[in-house]
Amino acid sequence: MSLTKLLPFFWWTTDTFSQAKPLRSTTESDTDLVSKPPRPRFEELPLKQSDPKGSAWGLWGDHDERGTLNLITDDVVRGASAEAIEGKVVSLNLPLDVPLKPMNPRRKPCSHTLIAKGHANDDELDFNTQSSSHWDGLRHFPYSETHQFYNGVVQDDISSSHKIGIQNIAENPIVTRGILLDWYAYAQRKGLPHHPFANQAIPLAELLEVAREQRVTFRRGDVLIIRTGWTAAYSKLTEEEKELLGGRDDRASCGVEATEAAIRWHWEQGFSAVASDTVAYEQWPSPKPWDVCMHEVGNKYFRLAMQHTDQCAQVFLSGWGMPIGECWDLEELSQTCSTLGRWTFMLTSQPLNIPGGVASPPNATAIF
Repeated sequence: MSLTKLLPFFWWTTDTFSQAKPLRSTTESDTDLVSKPPRPRFEELPLKQSDPKGSAWGLWGDHDERGTLNLITDDVVRGASAEAIEGKVVSLNLPLDVPLKPMNPRRKPCSHTLIAKGHANDDELDFNTQSSSHWDGLRHFPYSETHQFYNGVVQDDISSSHKIGIQNIAENPIVTRGILLDWYAYAQRKGLPHHPFANQAIPLAELLEVAREQRVTFRRGDVLIIRTGWTAAYSKLTEEEKELLGGRDDRASCGVEATEAAIRWHWEQGFSAVASDTVAYEQWPSPKPWDVCMHEVGNKYFRLAMQHTDQCAQVFLSGWGMPIGECWDLEELSQTCSTLGRWTFMLTSQPLNIPGGVASPPNATAIF
């Protein structure tokens, strides 16, 4: 396969969460619905005029370190447990040595050393926590203009304490309902262009169409998972092509568009986290159509942003405190959802308990 060839509707019924009622699927019962206390409207962000664009700092307290994971209440967990009825379990994690060469040239590939002790064996791992399937935690990337992380944390706080570290997820693991929007399967059926290793945007309108076709509705506290086909395409590359693809300064990948409408939609649905099988969740590098990124901006784009007055924000991670899962293995999940005819499941994730950790393999599992 030539690498060059690979480079070439569901809304809430009102605009407030305090009044909103989700559209319902034919399989959803009254007991499935989770109570929804008042939540700020998207138009009310930021909550304080002096805070960065789109941020929700202080929503769960000025010293909160869990962000949107606060949406996973006891009721949400109980509701998620109702998804586990088939006894089918699916891993969502790539091997730690995949990709063969990390996309980011500043990240090392996984090194595994077997220690033969004569009477027993040990082993050691040396890897970057973001080189394979992982959660981006809240320490990963700040607002580029103010250099502030979630809830106003600054680099000095991160360097001198464990604030907003990955331990906040590890000590209270993610257990909630997951929803797969299988955009890649939809794109294949529709004959849509698919350029996983190029700067291709996945429009919100197409995600809404996928949700409508799959007959799924969203509940506050869900983890939204989007299959883009990135890992499916990567698995078909030769070893040489994988080496060429990884470690480039000017690299690109497909992902969700970062328009105002798409960012608004994520907020209004009340997702606790998002994840995908691509390397940045949003279209990367982000063209910032709303002068803000969901995730981060690459070094080249960061330098350009710092030369201009327009704001370059990182709303999901640093604005809302919403973890972003990247490079997840969604191939078996896609097949299972298609076979069972359902795209919702119980999702569990137990990150590594590293005090002050920036990221972690997700150790994520879907249970049907």
